[in-house]
Amino acid sequence: MSEQVSLNAENREIEGKSSSRLLRRGGSVPAIIYGGTKEPLRISILEKDISKASSVPGFTTQILSISVAGKEENVIIKEIQRHPATERVLHADLMRVNPDTKISISVPIRFINEESCVGVKMHGGVVSHLINNIDISCLASNLPEYLEIDVEEMNIGDSVFLSALKLPEGVEIPVLALGEDRDQAVVSVTEAKIIDIEPEIVESEGEEGEEGEEGEESSEDSESSEGESEK
Repeated sequence: MSEQVSLNAENREIEGKSSSRLLRRGGSVPAIIYGGTKEPLRISILEKDISKASSVPGFTTQILSISVAGKEENVIIKEIQRHPATERVLHADLMRVNPDTKISISVPIRFINEESCVGVKMHGGVVSHLINNIDISCLASNLPEYLEIDVEEMNIGDSVFLSALKLPEGVEIPVLALGEDRDQAVVSVTEAKIIDIEPEIVESEGEEGEEGEEGEESSEDSESSEGESEK
């Protein structure tokens, strides 16, 4: 597990688009903490702090510590809004948790040993990532940063489905409870596609010229024959 991320925040009394714009101009990001038995809490976090924290591996899938007016709040990221062009953080939704809180969250999948995969190394196949993030349910105390799949022993034609994943203790994949038809492949090894490109045939100028000369000669012969015929 990565070291827990800690952030400092300030209470945000005024809400609305104009106040949010002012905060961003001042180098802060508006955010809200909700959940649990407490009322939602509007806060602001320095943009440089949350930007730095978001670069930490597992930032979106770990319990964060937020200090607001000297009081600690344990939260997880529910949503981060970013600017579509600059990727700057615009707003953050944070949900309160404690070790006994059951949460639903999307975690990334980490694929390992792709280079030594049997289907790739021995038969020239390709590892296809069909799902990169999985929605899980677990207690906050059991929250994994990611799920791992070892593809080393996979051969061409092999697939790993959701139901075959090795899950940490207390972790569930809710979609599997909806029926077997909701099970789906996460990764597979397939044959590499070979695309045949037909070479383009280009006629040389010489050939065209020869044809042209032949055409002219034929034309002259024809005219000569017609003249003799008229005589």
